[in-house]
Amino acid sequence: MLAACWSGIPLQAAPATPTEPVVVGVFTVAPFILPGPNGPQGALIDFFDREIAPRMGVRFQWQRPVTVARLEISLASGAVLFTPILARTPQRDSAGIRFDDTAYIKFEPCIAVLPGHRLDHLRSASDLAGMTIGWVQAGVLPPFMHNPAIRLDLVAGVDWEKVNLGKLQLVRIDGAYFSNCASASYYAARNNIKLKLLAVPAPGVTLYGAFSPLASPELVQRYRLAAQQAFAGGRFDTYLNQALNETHP
Repeated sequence: MLAACWSGIPLQAAPATPTEPVVVGVFTVAPFILPGPNGPQGALIDFFDREIAPRMGVRFQWQRPVTVARLEISLASGAVLFTPILARTPQRDSAGIRFDDTAYIKFEPCIAVLPGHRLDHLRSASDLAGMTIGWVQAGVLPPFMHNPAIRLDLVAGVDWEKVNLGKLQLVRIDGAYFSNCASASYYAARNNIKLKLLAVPAPGVTLYGAFSPLASPELVQRYRLAAQQAFAGGRFDTYLNQALNETHP
């Protein structure tokens, strides 16, 4: 999907023979991971296939995107061994899911509303009092969004981002929460939707590579070394920016 070289920057991974299969689970979050006709696609999939897998000497077997709740179950049970991005929570730690020590990706959250909405920015959770905000089941929210005056409308589908934007266009919800503003901008550009994005005044969501308790310590260590090399120098940003610029289906 993405070219091997953009803007004169070569995207070369360390040579290796990817022979060991690793089953990988994902959830949808554009443009990092998107459902495709033959499995997941997107900036993160391309990056991991081209930069991480060769350095680890493995071949990733990408499973079709599932809900966040299903991904948690699959990791805990060993149905999948790895996922490239997942927020760390006490509940996931208790389930035996193991997280990398280093986070390479951080999402900055926002609320997407229609252009004529009364709010132009958010100062406190009280600004959202009485509003119905779309989100996804089992998704992690900052404390800012747990105000009881905010009504959360949770969806469970794989295409939850598109579902929530559809509800917003039909005014079935007042706003849609996005853990990463880039996702809202991506869908708006591709579908010619006009949105007003309100930055959430809360810390962003830090995302880690996460492993099943059945993954071998040796596999985890190989990932850690590969990720340190692959993410160095902002290499992933090149993949992400290319995906963001692909605004037409």
